[in-house]
Amino acid sequence: MRRSVDLSKQATVNKRGKRYVYWVIRWYDAAGKRRSRHVGRADQLSRRQAENLRRQKEAELRSNPARRNISTAPTIATFLEFYFAARATELAPGSLELHRQTGRYLQAFFGPNRRLDAIMRHDARAFKTALAAGDLVHVNKRNVTPGPVTVDLHIRNARTIFNRAVEDDPLEYCPFDRLGSTPLVSRDWHYVSTEEFAKLMGAAPSLAWRLLFGLGRWAALRRGEALNLRWRNIDWANSRLRVISQDDWDVKDKDARIVPICPELHELLLAAFDQAEEGEGRVIPIGSVSVKNISRDFGSLCRRAGVDRYAKPLHTLRKNCITDWAKHFPAHVVKQWAGHSSLDTTDRYYLQVSESEYERAAATRMSQNATQLSTQLAEEQANPAEQRNTEHSQPSTPQEFPGPRADDVSDHDSQLTHLGVVPRIMARGVRKRRSQGLMMATRIDDG
Repeated sequence: MRRSVDLSKQATVNKRGKRYVYWVIRWYDAAGKRRSRHVGRADQLSRRQAENLRRQKEAELRSNPARRNISTAPTIATFLEFYFAARATELAPGSLELHRQTGRYLQAFFGPNRRLDAIMRHDARAFKTALAAGDLVHVNKRNVTPGPVTVDLHIRNARTIFNRAVEDDPLEYCPFDRLGSTPLVSRDWHYVSTEEFAKLMGAAPSLAWRLLFGLGRWAALRRGEALNLRWRNIDWANSRLRVISQDDWDVKDKDARIVPICPELHELLLAAFDQAEEGEGRVIPIGSVSVKNISRDFGSLCRRAGVDRYAKPLHTLRKNCITDWAKHFPAHVVKQWAGHSSLDTTDRYYLQVSESEYERAAATRMSQNATQLSTQLAEEQANPAEQRNTEHSQPSTPQEFPGPRADDVSDHDSQLTHLGVVPRIMARGVRKRRSQGLMMATRIDDG
């Protein structure tokens, strides 16, 4: 039986007249054209090693017949040109630019003429190391070393790019497929209290700014979602608004969602609707807020309001809203309203334990049984003789105490320690052990 992939030797002579012998594997494509590929020099690769490579190629063509028509993978520059052209209609402009930035990093590290199939997994790891170390900052206009989150972003983009090559068959596997993400470092972000938010709303220079704040703090809308919200997407009767793509703008991940309108936001939107000009389609009219200068103008607004400035003002308000939702609604509901693809995103990046929850927990009695038990132990400590007499006078049947719930067990020790009961019990145990030791020592001396 004829093998689908053959192995043979091929001799070549370079420009200096030096002769080299290579192992070559050959096969036929779907059109009957013979294709070949060098797998290594004969003086560096044994016949057994070359035969293993032939078998690997044979197994590859058996599992993926489309690879039969490809002998050489394209260069990075060539493939990226086709990749960006194909994804121009699939990605948002901002996402496409980030992929282009990743492509510039790849070409700067590997070179534009490096073939895709010549990039191995260790090369991909070296690329990530160089990117994190700042060796490729000359590619970036800002000349800034990317942080861990940015590095992970470009590694994900590189994985997407090379996976497309795998899907289109120029590549056998993605060299970035085994690179993990940098462990998440918890970042502190500011929780805007009700009082502070009231000061910000009072210092807002216009109704447009109050709408921008309100849609973020009370509906968890992103900046682009708030600026592109239309009046027709508000359901006044059911107090809901619909976040959906428009002709000139797309929702992140192109995933529409419906968000509830709380009473505070309902009043704000109703006031804005009464003041809106005839025919105005947007809730926040174009030009009413300088989008490029939001961060700068927010600093002036904080000084006017008498509050401390915090980073990422609109995104922080969105996080605040999601945190408040999580206090009252199930996790899957919060995920849906926030527009997240997974619960992990909601839990990891958008939830925070507020100061009020600490205060409420500190003032809440977690177990009534623990208080009763601590009182009984304190009385026993104060009147030990009376307690012993009582025990001798009572029947020998065991006394039943109300047992604590399973979720209260962990709270008993903390409450007893706080009341000073546990230290007294431990001290009494130490005295008992000492007395037993003295009695034993006396017996030994007597013996």
